[in-house]
Amino acid sequence: MCRCVPTGTRRLGGRSYYRCVDVSQQVQGDWEADPTIDVSQQVQGDWGAEPTIDVSMCPNRCKETGGAEPTIDVSMCPYRCKGTGGQILVNGRDRSKRSLDEFYRLSCYIMQDDHLREVLTARESMSIASSLKLGRSTSSKEREAQIEELLEMLGLSECQKTRCGQLSGGQKKRLSIALELISNPPVLFLDEPTTGLDSSSCSQCIALLKQLAQDGRTVICTIHQPSAKIFEMFDHLYTLSEGRCVYQGNIAGLMPFLEGFGLHCPPYHNPADFLLEAATGEFGTEVSTLALAAESLKRTEERSTILRSQYKYYTTDFEASLAKETQKDPTQNNGAVVDKGEDVAISINKPASVWNQFLIIYLRNLVIMRRDYSNVMIRVLAHLLIGLLFGYLYKGVGNNGNTVLANYVYIYGSTLFLVYTGKMSVMLMFPLEFQMLTREHFNRWFSLPPYLLSVILVEAPIQVISSLMYLVISYVLTDQIMEPQRMGLFIMLGVTVSLTAQSAGFLVGVTTPIKIAVFLGPMVACLLSMFGFNIFFRDTPYLLRWIFHISYFRAAFQGSVFAMYGLNRTNLDCDILYCHMKLPSKILQTLDMEDVDIWGNMEMLVGVWCLIHLSTIIAIWFRLNKR
Repeated sequence: MCRCVPTGTRRLGGRSYYRCVDVSQQVQGDWEADPTIDVSQQVQGDWGAEPTIDVSMCPNRCKETGGAEPTIDVSMCPYRCKGTGGQILVNGRDRSKRSLDEFYRLSCYIMQDDHLREVLTARESMSIASSLKLGRSTSSKEREAQIEELLEMLGLSECQKTRCGQLSGGQKKRLSIALELISNPPVLFLDEPTTGLDSSSCSQCIALLKQLAQDGRTVICTIHQPSAKIFEMFDHLYTLSEGRCVYQGNIAGLMPFLEGFGLHCPPYHNPADFLLEAATGEFGTEVSTLALAAESLKRTEERSTILRSQYKYYTTDFEASLAKETQKDPTQNNGAVVDKGEDVAISINKPASVWNQFLIIYLRNLVIMRRDYSNVMIRVLAHLLIGLLFGYLYKGVGNNGNTVLANYVYIYGSTLFLVYTGKMSVMLMFPLEFQMLTREHFNRWFSLPPYLLSVILVEAPIQVISSLMYLVISYVLTDQIMEPQRMGLFIMLGVTVSLTAQSAGFLVGVTTPIKIAVFLGPMVACLLSMFGFNIFFRDTPYLLRWIFHISYFRAAFQGSVFAMYGLNRTNLDCDILYCHMKLPSKILQTLDMEDVDIWGNMEMLVGVWCLIHLSTIIAIWFRLNKR
């Protein structure tokens, strides 16, 4: 059994005991014979049986499988499930038999790289995380007190008003840990927490993890070639080589274990380096021999007796506390939820509601946009300058029967410009912050719908203002007919197609790699623009006519042309002897746009906008949950 003490208590009363039995993972790569390698072949291990900090190590050649993932995946099984097999026991129970969401809430995962929002200060980051994770289950005073305590404990008080982008590597790592400690999880997984840190920062980071473990948490991390000083800070070591466990136990028992094979660590030599050298066969010892010895050591009667007694002690201790808790009113147990069966009893603060999640993320995005305003200013100025340029190039073409084709090109160019700016301005937004989104969503900061809605409501107004600025300026300068109905329809179609293209930019950015996205986005825009401008529907081959019906560009373009020349418009002015396109009906007949349904096209644009955004959130969900 396992429980999580309420966040108001900094010290955890219970332990979370993990055991991996015959866990394996297959990783694809370029190998000599078989392209599928069993990186973790029947790995078995125990983590968190005592108040310790546990570490997994593997030689550098393990990185051939793609970094430290092979080691972290053995213990961090909830983060990656695809391609794995075996049994994960949490406090003696099979993890697969309990709710994954329940398991996620009991743990947090701190990535190797510190993905923080650089324009926010450390204090602001903590406040936002606290509001999202704790919601209204705790008062604002309690949240502020908890933030102060965490900042002080992690040595971040002096830099709490410093923007995250200006923090040192060690401060960023400590802030990443502090953000996840807000919900007070009993289990912490860390992927190479010392990567990119200097010697002093590494020691401070591991000392901090040691302190967290002594407070009652289970701390599991991976590391490659730690220094001797850092190596001695760990309590429990789990070493992998060629996908097999070559040592599992405490640090003090490592040297006697190796000496049993005639491997004596030279004086003043780093034991961690010596172990990795031995695990790679540099001293003539086979990995299989070490693995068999490690397995034999694990199965000794003494080791089994210790594990059983420890497990019995913690189970008994928890059952006693659980019996007391079940007699209390659940509403007075700080949000505790106690299962009546054998499941875990979890006392977790309720996160913010969906509406509050939206408000918090929306306000956060507004702050980020206000501080990093260069992108917004460039977009607005670009629309302003292009509006003036188009107005100058097509000056006076809107109400003249002799310049209908020029006005036709102006409408096409305006629609294409709005599609491009709407799509390209946001195409790289999700790829650039996807690592931050992964960390926040996986650690249950928020759900996806409020996140995506907040992003849309920040980006959409910018695009609407920019589009309005371009359309009004160019409309007036090109001398279009100044009728409120026609002008309103023209501007409405232009703004709507720009927002639809923006939604397409989100989708392309989420579903394709960056190098492909920057090529695919413009290519699709050009393809859709061909139908309705370059070729008429009557001249289009039957196999390609379906593109007319799905092209949001065609809907906006034809609707804009009809708004200018349809709706019973009077004859155009003509300053020469004969104007072939003087009659609006003749223009629409020539362009094959006599029966355009403006409001039907508007409905299509709005429908495509909704469909694309729905596809975007589904694509994000699959990317975040594809394990």
